[in-house]
Amino acid sequence: MTTIKTSDEILKELANSKGKYRTIVQAGIAKWVKDFQDGRIKIESVDDLKKLVELDIHIQKDDYVMSKNVKIRKE
Repeated sequence: MTTIKTSDEILKELANSKGKYRTIVQAGIAKWVKDFQDGRIKIESVDDLKKLVELDIHIQKDDYVMSKNVKIRKE
């Protein structure tokens, strides 16, 4: 039997997934910063950090845009 998910259920699942993705991205940023501080990364390799930061901003921007489009029900 197939059940159809409600919009609220889908939004909750998306928010949960995005939260997990942000956790992974933020861990990558923290690791990059630690490796840089420990001298394992040189300034020439900031492109990896730039990609991680851009990905984190992109995820947050999507959440912001979605929050502007979702009507919140007051109960």
